[in-house]
Amino acid sequence: MNALAITRPRLIPSLSILAGALLAAYVAFMVAAILFAALQTQLAQNVQASRMAIGKLEGAYFAGVSQLDSTDPHTLGYVTPQHVTYVSAAPLPNNLTFAGN
Repeated sequence: MNALAITRPRLIPSLSILAGALLAAYVAFMVAAILFAALQTQLAQNVQASRMAIGKLEGAYFAGVSQLDSTDPHTLGYVTPQHVTYVSAAPLPNNLTFAGN
């Protein structure tokens, strides 16, 4: 008998199992690629929506700042202070508690 005849009964099931495993791995990698693409698209949409929301907030902020900058405080009744003083920091007492006892 030759060597091929001896290994043939074990070779075909081994190759079938290997082909099945490779097919399963191929399907798993395809599913992973599709899920990754879907998640990447969703993330890009979330980033775009966040940028649009930030743009709206910035526009509202700059509109408010420009309105405040154009207002003359004297027309609202504010006067220039005559004397400016600052409060110096005092050390905190050591007996502070959160319980209020």
